[in-house]
Amino acid sequence: MRKKISIIATFRNEEKNINKFINRINKSFRKSNNIDYKLVFIDDFSNDSSNSIIKKACIKNKKIKLITLKKNYGSNPSIQTGFDFVNDKNYAAVISCDLQEPPELIAQNFSKIKKKQTIHFVSKKREDPFFQRFYAKIAYLALHFISRGKIIRNSNYFKIIPPNVVKKIKKNTEIGPYWHYLFTKHSTQNKIVYYVRKKRI
Repeated sequence: MRKKISIIATFRNEEKNINKFINRINKSFRKSNNIDYKLVFIDDFSNDSSNSIIKKACIKNKKIKLITLKKNYGSNPSIQTGFDFVNDKNYAAVISCDLQEPPELIAQNFSKIKKKQTIHFVSKKREDPFFQRFYAKIAYLALHFISRGKIIRNSNYFKIIPPNVVKKIKKNTEIGPYWHYLFTKHSTQNKIVYYVRKKRI
């Protein structure tokens, strides 16, 4: 039986990255014949050509779906909208389209994921400016402490989550949830995968 995963890709004004992102996702999944994937784009009211680029991609590739928001709601509502289009029997991954996070990690790690396992992608190094790295370090230390270890340091909502967690997320009624905490809160089996977080293109 083929494993199924829906990739929620949120963005706003990423016209320079969209095609690169799609190509890297498609190429990484070509090696995995036993995986059925869908790429669900959530456009948070872009005012560049990102939307039209994805519409053209949808025609060529039926695995791609585009949802366009009517105004700029921000990342939290965009992710929540994405889960409305994920079957609760499927795995889900959440990623942004700015290519700071290597999209290839999804296919590489989903091919060997265990049942009910959540994969947390954690940056072991950031190629951001010094002050941004310093601020992130302090913020993650505080969040890790406040959440009593539930919020994993140096990680965000870039994760692969199993169907049992997807079901709980789809039932969420909290307004503006902190997704990193919510995903981890509902996870019973956790695996950490380290990566280098690239500088924003």
